Amino acid sequence: MNVRDIKTKARSMIATNRSSIVMIFLFIGIMMVAINYLIQLIGSSIPFLITILGFLILPFSHGKVVTALKTVNERSDELSIEQDGLVGIKRYKDLFFTYFIKELLLLFLLMLVLLIIALVSKLIIGDAAFNSIISFIMQSGFETTDISTILNDPKMVTVIENIGNIFFWGSIVLIVVLVMYSLYFALTPYLLEKYNIKGAKAMSESARLMKGHKSTLVVLYLSYIGWYFLAVLIMTVVTMIIPVPIIVDVLTTIVGVYLFTAELEVCKAVFFEEIDLEDKNQI
Repeated sequence: MNVRDIKTKARSMIATNRSSIVMIFLFIGIMMVAINYLIQLIGSSIPFLITILGFLILPFSHGKVVTALKTVNERSDELSIEQDGLVGIKRYKDLFFTYFIKELLLLFLLMLVLLIIALVSKLIIGDAAFNSIISFIMQSGFETTDISTILNDPKMVTVIENIGNIFFWGSIVLIVVLVMYSLYFALTPYLLEKYNIKGAKAMSESARLMKGHKSTLVVLYLSYIGWYFLAVLIMTVVTMIIPVPIIVDVLTTIVGVYLFTAELEVCKAVFFEEIDLEDKNQI
């Protein structure tokens, strides 16, 4: 099934009970904004608390997966905010481990990539160059405006150019790692919901099912990029008028759901069901 067919099917499914589907996605989105805002307030004065709390709330948005799967499987008449909007909290114990393992592995992978980039940087730039930069900062201070001291030193200019190149290519590597990770394990929450496959096993099964289908998911995401930029434009204007972060975040959620995010979530469920059906037919 190509992206056009996926979107056509998703839209026809959403049309059967659009109001309930949109309301559940709005509820989950606004709930997550409120929870994240509280986490920022609570954790701002305690190191690493925000990260820890961020891990703890990972399953809270699982209701999006449940809602999308029910919609695709023609069960949208069963949808309710109480049951599906709060499923991430009600089934927290059952869901947490899989979400935690998925995010923890990503964190370790990113740390490994950053470590490799740091080692490569040291080899390319050299200890002497690092010492020169540190020496300059110590002598001139972090608030110095005397850039000419650096620009007139050919060695420092070369070091800065190398740092710029390392930063650029390092950023590219990190983006590629993030994209590939999200593609390989994109089906993990759907496998958890439909078959109760958990943890690393769900991630492994997701990677297997995604073989040959990753490009389709990329095209699906890219097909909504216009709506994304429109949402960003609208929220930029709103931010200029109402510069209150939590209000902007809530409005961003509302605009996003109505423009494209609800449809995209259902499209991903269609994508999963089509791959799952194809896999069953091959057995």
